[in-house]
Amino acid sequence: MKRLDTCYTCRFWEGQGLRQRGPKGTCRRYPPVVTARSPEGDFPITLSTDWCGEWKRVAVASGVGDPADPDATIYDDLVE
Repeated sequence: MKRLDTCYTCRFWEGQGLRQRGPKGTCRRYPPVVTARSPEGDFPITLSTDWCGEWKRVAVASGVGDPADPDATIYDDLVE
């Protein structure tokens, strides 16, 4: 079964490339991490198919979805 809770559908993920939803992107859940290789700090780079325990749904575009369900997203139709 295909996972629906991937980086691609997470509100904290910003894709790079094709229409800003490409195969790679940055996770913006937490502040940039400073390392020896990146002294100014960088966000982690992930693939759109990666996933973690911090996943949150992408926010619904205005005028779409049920206003009674603030966690509803455009991806809810994909479930089952």
